[in-house]
Amino acid sequence: MQKEIKYWYLRNYNLFSNLTKEQIHDLSAISKFVRMKKNQTIYFANDEVKRLYFLINGKIKISDMDENGNEMIKDIILTGDLFGEVSLNSLSLSHEYAEILSSEVILCTFTMDEFEKLMEKHPLLALNFTKKMGDKLRKLEHRYANLVFKDVKARLKDFLKMWAANEGKDSEDGVTIKNYLTHNEIASLISSSRQTVTTIINELKESGALSYSRSKIVIPDMAALS
Repeated sequence: MQKEIKYWYLRNYNLFSNLTKEQIHDLSAISKFVRMKKNQTIYFANDEVKRLYFLINGKIKISDMDENGNEMIKDIILTGDLFGEVSLNSLSLSHEYAEILSSEVILCTFTMDEFEKLMEKHPLLALNFTKKMGDKLRKLEHRYANLVFKDVKARLKDFLKMWAANEGKDSEDGVTIKNYLTHNEIASLISSSRQTVTTIINELKESGALSYSRSKIVIPDMAALS
């Protein structure tokens, strides 16, 4: 990828938007950009070195496998987010993998060693990264709190509200979400079963709280999910 294009992608990425031209060039010099198509997978165990991945454009799901080989979805990564060896420690991610959900994604990746050296050189970059990790931690805490204090129906409603807040578009009929998740994937994200999620979605449809199809979800009144 040409240096000018790499610089443009990094300059417009939210985590790096307040960095100086010199700092962006330092990032660009060590960055690697990758384009991937829908259903392609990144297996972290295949990385010879620990890496950070910054999602420039698209959608990705982070999953793991249980002892029986069943998929457990841990997170949905959207444009502007990051994933990979984000813990900054030696914990292995060998069982985790990232699968492309959108038609195409653009990823910027750094080795952890390279990125840590840049953070030492540029304190503002380290501050931005720390804030981003704080946001991810709060999201994780919110999800755990839901598991402890809310039943499945409340967790599903909360998930739909968060989905609408992150990706929903206002329309004449309400808030419209492009639906790219199956019932099974939603169930995995809220720690439930596909059958239970299907039953609750049907109840919400019958009550008029939402309109649901394979291609889109419409929520006429967000208050109905409270």
